[in-house]
Amino acid sequence: MFNLTKKKNGLLFGDIAVNKGLATQKEIDEALVIQKEYEKRNRIHKEIGAILTEKGILTPKDVKKILEEQRSHRGLVAWFTAFFNLTH
Repeated sequence: MFNLTKKKNGLLFGDIAVNKGLATQKEIDEALVIQKEYEKRNRIHKEIGAILTEKGILTPKDVKKILEEQRSHRGLVAWFTAFFNLTH
């Protein structure tokens, strides 16, 4: 529904959570709306993992696993890009 996060060199946090069966797409979409409203009101970015944990959807352990997968994927993309001399 919403794509309010910026995709860098890797998978989005929400995509990983859904692919691992830790959250539904609807829960991710709702968390993204909360994230955007929070940032607009408070002028502070709140991570989607924190929002999903506060809502009881993810555990801190789940968030750690998702972040590790994000980092791993970014590293793979960086290696592939450097190895084949590609630019973003």
